[in-house]
Amino acid sequence: MIVKFIIMVSFRMANKFKYSEEQMRWALEDVTSKLLSLNKASVKYNIPKSTLSMKLSGKTPLIRKMGPCSFLSDEVENRIKAWILNNATLGFPLKEEDVKDSVQKVIKNFPRTTPFKDFRPGEKWMKLFLKRNSEITKRNTEVISKARAAVTEEKIRDWFQELDNFLINEGCRDVLDDPSRIFNCDETGLQTCPKSGRVLGPRHIKDFYEIAQGHEKECITVLCTYSADGTVPPLMVVYPYKRIPTSLMTTFPNNWMIGRSDSGWMVSGTFFEFISNGFFTWLVNNKVKFPVILFVDGHKSHLSLELADFCAQNQIIIYCLPPNSTYIMQPCDVAIFKPLKASWKNVVAKNKRSEAFDSVQTSSIVNGFRKCGLYPFNPNAVDFSKCISYRRNILFPTTNNDSSLQIPVKTSSEEYKAALKVFESYIGRANTEIFEKKLQDPLLEAEKSPSLFDFWVKTKKKY
Repeated sequence: MIVKFIIMVSFRMANKFKYSEEQMRWALEDVTSKLLSLNKASVKYNIPKSTLSMKLSGKTPLIRKMGPCSFLSDEVENRIKAWILNNATLGFPLKEEDVKDSVQKVIKNFPRTTPFKDFRPGEKWMKLFLKRNSEITKRNTEVISKARAAVTEEKIRDWFQELDNFLINEGCRDVLDDPSRIFNCDETGLQTCPKSGRVLGPRHIKDFYEIAQGHEKECITVLCTYSADGTVPPLMVVYPYKRIPTSLMTTFPNNWMIGRSDSGWMVSGTFFEFISNGFFTWLVNNKVKFPVILFVDGHKSHLSLELADFCAQNQIIIYCLPPNSTYIMQPCDVAIFKPLKASWKNVVAKNKRSEAFDSVQTSSIVNGFRKCGLYPFNPNAVDFSKCISYRRNILFPTTNNDSSLQIPVKTSSEEYKAALKVFESYIGRANTEIFEKKLQDPLLEAEKSPSLFDFWVKTKKKY
């Protein structure tokens, strides 16, 4: 009997507090509203009857956090929870390491006693945090190869709908009707000594050389921002310096910003500096109406808790473009960076690099937002033919009944040409050359996959 009693006690202790705060709240609501009796609520929610009775009688607090107390205040934990949920909603799902990084920064900025090594929480804290905040769940992301090939018209249209719903729920749908409040920013790398291209010289000399004015492989990171009405806020140039040289600062245009990082690439601290000290200040000085929306890609530098707090307080909505779709959906990539880099190459030798950025036409900026469907807000303006799946559907039509996803019956020669290019890239240059020879000589021995050759010939004849 004693052994049996010990086993029963051990079992009860092992199952103690195996319920969430949410389950406790539901149980109390069901009992107080007389939907369930005390016994039935205890069984349904796996909560001891005595615990429910004590709470209903007021002998114990209604709200009791499970497990050890948190080293962060409820306010801070709620802020972290909201940050995680909002990032996921806006297309920036966080990893556990990202959360730990931000908690470490919070504790360093506002010191308190914790058992954390170097103020950084470990796996146990993360596990208990997720248990205390059941609204957050961990999911595996979909791992795919050739990510751009996975971008589909359906996913992009879903993104437009989600953005529309989000802004309606936030009560600021009107932001999409004002081009002066719609922005896109992105980083690009620019060589300080770009290749000069074809030059003139003696025919008998095989190789021409040009002496570089600096490190021939040096590249700087430039963060550019544009609005849908063609306006250009200040840009930021990032250098890999511990301290920015005074001689460099004196050569910069007054409205440019200089950032720094150990690698010379954009990091979260540098991006926060740009938003808080550059972009926001520019918005205020130019009397731009708030809120504004800033479209960015999913780079890690856009994810910090510090940035999320600042933007929330100052009505800046940072919204992530669809993953792996910036070549279709980002105005900077679609219409701006190509002419910018061409101009940069032409003027860099004159050491008047700001001319390259001044040469970007307002019409190019406006067209970039229009082609991406960001302003005017129109999913149908997107060039879905850039999606590999779109080209695949041209060649292998489906019976999808969704009219928004149907491929036009009449297909242009350019679309077949684009599809053929994708296919030839897939099979490789060697197989393409074999197909070319076989097309000229039908008696040539058939290749191992004759169906691929037939498919190639059929597509080739369409343009």
